[in-house]
This record gives sequence, structure tokens and C-alpha cells, in this order.
Amino acid sequence: MFSRADGFSDKHYLRYRLNGKRNTVKLGMHGAITADQARELAKSMAGDVAKGEDLAVKRKEARAEAVKKSQQTLRAFLDGGYLEVAPAKTAADTVPRVKRSFKEFLDKPMPEITAWQLEKWKRAYTGKASACNRELTALRGVFTRAVNAGLIDKSPMPDVKKLKEDKNKKIRFLTEAEEQQLLAATETRQEEQRAERLRFIKHCETRTREAPEPITGKFTDHIMPMVLVALNTGLRRGELFNLKVKDVDLSSKRPSLTVVGEGAKSGQTRQIPLNDTAFNTLVTWLNESQPRDLVFPSPKTGRRMDNIKSAWTALRELAGLPDVRLHDLRHTFGTRLAHARIDLVTIKELMGHESLETTARYLHTNDERKLEAVATIG
Repeated sequence: MFSRADGFSDKHYLRYRLNGKRNTVKLGMHGAITADQARELAKSMAGDVAKGEDLAVKRKEARAEAVKKSQQTLRAFLDGGYLEVAPAKTAADTVPRVKRSFKEFLDKPMPEITAWQLEKWKRAYTGKASACNRELTALRGVFTRAVNAGLIDKSPMPDVKKLKEDKNKKIRFLTEAEEQQLLAATETRQEEQRAERLRFIKHCETRTREAPEPITGKFTDHIMPMVLVALNTGLRRGELFNLKVKDVDLSSKRPSLTVVGEGAKSGQTRQIPLNDTAFNTLVTWLNESQPRDLVFPSPKTGRRMDNIKSAWTALRELAGLPDVRLHDLRHTFGTRLAHARIDLVTIKELMGHESLETTARYLHTNDERKLEAVATIG
């Protein structure tokens, strides 16, 4: 065996022989280290060779380990393996959520992300407890899939406890009076749309331009039927957007609609019977709009809608209910069922909850019922 630091080309090398085999390892770039420094380094490394260490193999293993670590980072998994094992709907929500909330961990190898580090992140979180827990739940799912894929041995998440949430937080739902306000606003909105169409028709006529037809149907667009369906079926926003014509049964003795699992938050298919209001709304809407695939397609693209934010904001302002969200129509459906003393299991199945604990939130009473209850013992 012999060792030597050479300055050929622009690099310093150590050449050595081990077990009859010649090998060469780079010591450093010329200029980055001096020839004297290269010789000292070569002398030290030659000692390792004398002990039987194969420096070339050792460096190759180190490079392989570095590549493995780069492939095990949270970012690499989110951009690669996670997309292959997670449902598309889950991935579409989880990947941007985790990248947004856990930026400081993205380029860390997942085995090096500890519960202690995540506890520090949790303590520094400035939002609501419920929001913090949603972020942690998303990350928990990512780690679980990484374990299942064999990329890491264990997840740090079992040692990261959720923050305590207010389980009695009041659910926002529409009182009967507020519901009437909202429905009246939808009627007003439709009258304004019809009037606007007539004005445009007259405008076209004065300029000898081709004019559109006046609006003659019950519904001027998708907003009013969506509101009525949401109030009477409890569908989530995404479930309204995903609802297909083929999943609405209006011809049988028991009309219903089916929320297909892949388009539902829980991933579970459920069937919802239609009351008279929902039935009449869907019959009229489908007859007037004649959609081919989605019940409520985007009026601009014909494909799935992303949101109805601008229309909804304008509608609730018109109704004098600026704090009401579209999701609160679902809360209204669940609350009405609970106030009608429908059993929890039935409400759970109608709303597509994963647990009775979630459904039990709808057992709250409104202020009028509380006043009546207290009055009985006055």
C-alpha cells in the first residue's frame, strides 16, 4: 500500500492499495486546500486505510446515504411518493396545507423531524386551537403514509397532542326568520337579474344588435336552487359542486340524491331522501337548465365550479346576514333535524358524519327554547 497527494489536473487525490486493489479518492480542489494541507490529510487517511478501511467504498456509501436523505425530506415525499398513495382529493387539500404551514420542516429528512420540534411549532402557533389541530391532523396523515410506505420507521405525531378545543362552541345556523330573509333576498336578486336582462335587450334593440332571450324560468341561475338544496339536504359546498345528474333519482316513489364517496369529505357514499322543497327545486332546475353531467356546472366553463364566493357575499349582504356562510345552511339542516327530535344515528347518516360526537353538536338549543325552559320553573 502507498499513499500520495498529487496536484495533477486541478484536484488533490490520495491513491492507495487495499487487499491488492488500487483506489483513488479526492482530497480537495486545488486552491481550496494547499498542497501541504492535502499531504496532511492524505497522511491521516492513509492511517485509516492501514486499519482496513476502504475510503472509496466509505465515500460511496456516504453519497448514497446523502441521496437517500434528500429523497426522505418532507418536501420530496409530498411531491412524489405521497401523491402516489393518497387519494387525489386528499392530496389536493393536504399538500398545499402542509407546505404552507410547516415550511421550516420541508427540507428536513422526515426521520429527523421530532415531536419536540413539532411541539415548539404548536406553541408558537397564533391561530385558533381548532385551526392548529387541523394543520397537525394533515401532517399526521402524511407521516402515517410515509410509515406505511416504509420510508420511515415511526411517526413523531403520536407524541404531539392536539390543543384543547371548545366543544360547546355555538354553531351558526339560521333561525326561521333569518331563513326567510335569505330566501327573500334570493327572490330579490332574481328580480334584479330579470330586470337587468330586459334593460340589456332594449339596449341591443336600439343599436340593432342581436339580443338575448328574456329570462322566463323560475330560476335565473344556479344560486337559488343551490341554497334551497343545501337547506333541505345538508350537502356540503363541495358535495353540491360534485353532484351529478345521474346521482339524482326523481322518478321513483322515494326520490333521493346520492353523495358519492369520492366526492364526499368522509369518503363514504350516502343517500339522502328528498323532501318536497328539494324535490321540486331539482325537478325545476334540471328541466330548465338541462345539465348533461354536473347538476350545478360552472356557467362560464361548464365544468366543476371552484366557488360561488362573489355571488354568495352579495346575497348575504342583500339579506342583511353578513356573517352567514354557505356552510351554515348545512348547520341549519342538522339543527332542524335535532330540534325535531330525530335520533342522532339518523342525523349522522343523513349528514355523513364519521362519528356521533360530531353529530351531537347539533343538540344545542336556541335562545327561545332556553327562555321557555327557564320559564317553566319560574
